[in-house]
Amino acid sequence: MKVLFVTDLHGSKWKYDRLFEVAEEFQADVVINGGDMLPKNNELFKQGEFIADYLDNHFSRFNSAGIYYLCYPGNDDLRIFDTKFEETCNKYPFVICLAQRKFEVRGYEFVGMNRVVDYPFRLKDRCRMDTDDYTFQEQFGTGLLSIPDGWQEIDDWFAYAKTLPTIEEEIGRLVRPRDMAKSVYVLHMPPVRAGFG
Repeated sequence: MKVLFVTDLHGSKWKYDRLFEVAEEFQADVVINGGDMLPKNNELFKQGEFIADYLDNHFSRFNSAGIYYLCYPGNDDLRIFDTKFEETCNKYPFVICLAQRKFEVRGYEFVGMNRVVDYPFRLKDRCRMDTDDYTFQEQFGTGLLSIPDGWQEIDDWFAYAKTLPTIEEEIGRLVRPRDMAKSVYVLHMPPVRAGFG
């Protein structure tokens, strides 16, 4: 089985177009897009438009070619667009939103998780403490969560984060593969000292 992995395209259409070309040239069976799929910078609230106006067609090309496309939004992709993203993926049998899910291709099980260990940047939609004893980094301002009409400011991000499951707990909740020797974990940011045993 031929697998092609890519990540952090951040809405770059030429990179997405090249990905399809390479997948066809390589005769890939599976393409994994490991997150941060949508435009960044000053276009965060236009990410929904990018899903509808570009990603939908991008996914349809892979579906028509019979190439599995496993993907999920990353930490720079606003959570408010997750439903639109999943609905778009669900239009195509060969396109799978792998966030906190397992999917099998040719006897191999792919398990995805798109939560990330907290960082100093303000956008916190997918941030978690790594473990219960996690030491937070110095922050660049208050935490922000995306909401449909803008931002929800989290004044005490450290206290709020302690109410969320840790990365360690999130991994523990993932669906276990039947055979670890034939499994692939797709994590947007690997946790520290993670054990999958």
